[in-house]
Amino acid sequence: MVLTAQERSGLVRRLVRRWQKLISGLEGVAAIDDCGSAERARIARDLGVGEAEFRVLAGKWPDAADLLSRRMKEIKLEGPAAAAVEAQVLRDLQRVCTLCASKRRCQNDLARNPADPSWQSYCPNRTTLIALTAGRGSNAP
Repeated sequence: MVLTAQERSGLVRRLVRRWQKLISGLEGVAAIDDCGSAERARIARDLGVGEAEFRVLAGKWPDAADLLSRRMKEIKLEGPAAAAVEAQVLRDLQRVCTLCASKRRCQNDLARNPADPSWQSYCPNRTTLIALTAGRGSNAP
């Protein structure tokens, strides 16, 4: 199979982004490893997760929950509505999104048709997001 110059350029860009993401994740894990075990345990406890989950999260941040922000914007949970979400609830939404196994599907759905409610069939944050939209006095997404 012969790739056109445009296809090669796109492939190279995707590979560079993946490499940068991998390096960023490794740097996050390395920073966590540089902390002492007591400090790692304290940070994990402050985040409300176990140390093993904290290590996984550190390897996926900083942009691992970007899809959550896009989804919240799509269902009108932005601005004052988003500010009203308690910090602990938002952290939990971000944690669940970060660890979600359906990221590619979510990304494709948001790119193709962000208003399509099919996300509700696979999103692990579905129940919380629907409750938040209902709690602000609007219709569920």
